[in-house]
This record gives sequence, C-alpha cells and structure tokens, in this order.
Amino acid sequence: MLGVFERTFNLVKYALKLRSYKHTLLATNIANVDTPGYRRKDISFEKLIQNYLSQERFLKTTKPKHLKEFSEGLNKSIKPYEEETMGTPTNVNLEEEMVKLSENQILYEATLQALSKELEKLKEAITEGGK
Repeated sequence: MLGVFERTFNLVKYALKLRSYKHTLLATNIANVDTPGYRRKDISFEKLIQNYLSQERFLKTTKPKHLKEFSEGLNKSIKPYEEETMGTPTNVNLEEEMVKLSENQILYEATLQALSKELEKLKEAITEGGK
C-alpha cells in the first residue's frame, strides 16, 4: 500500500520541483526584459512529466548527489526561444511572461492542494477512518 502513496508523493515532489524551476526561469526572463541580446528560456512541464511517468523503474538513492537526473534532465530541456518580439531589445514579451508566471503559480498551488489531499487520505488510512 505504501508503494501507491510513495509513487504519488514522488510524482508530486517532481512536479513541485519543475514548477519551482519554471518559476525561476520565468522570473529571470522578466528581469532581463531590457537586457540586449537576452533570449527567453522555458521548459515544457508537460513533456518532462510525461517523460517522468513513462519511466518503468524508479531508482532509489541514499544521497541526493548519487543521481543527477533532475538537474541534468532540466538543463537538456531548457529551450532558448529565438523569435523576435517587437519593440524590445530581447525576445521577451513582458505581458506574456507575467501571464505565464501567474499561471505557473496557480498550478503550483493546485499541486500543493493535491498533495494535501493525498496526505488526508494517508491520515484516514492510518486512523482507519477516524475510528
């Protein structure tokens, strides 16, 4: 039974890391809106989650530095966008980045709510429904 909860917690943990990392990238894009030559960067959350879910095995480690899968996977998936945005010295559109940042924040909070629901289920299972 713990296996089901463990997989769910691992997925939520990975999703929160991705959302946090995407937030950092979007904030960096906003901060560099007027930096000449800067190219906006982003990750495809959906593609990374699909890759994570398609893995057939989950490797366990005793120390976080044993596998650098998360950071290496993110570094490979960061995409610089080359299209030009009119009126700015970069390809960053401030309004678009702000919308994406707000959307990412809402999805981060929704992921936290999903985690909270899973913890409630676990608590109910442990206490046998409150009896």
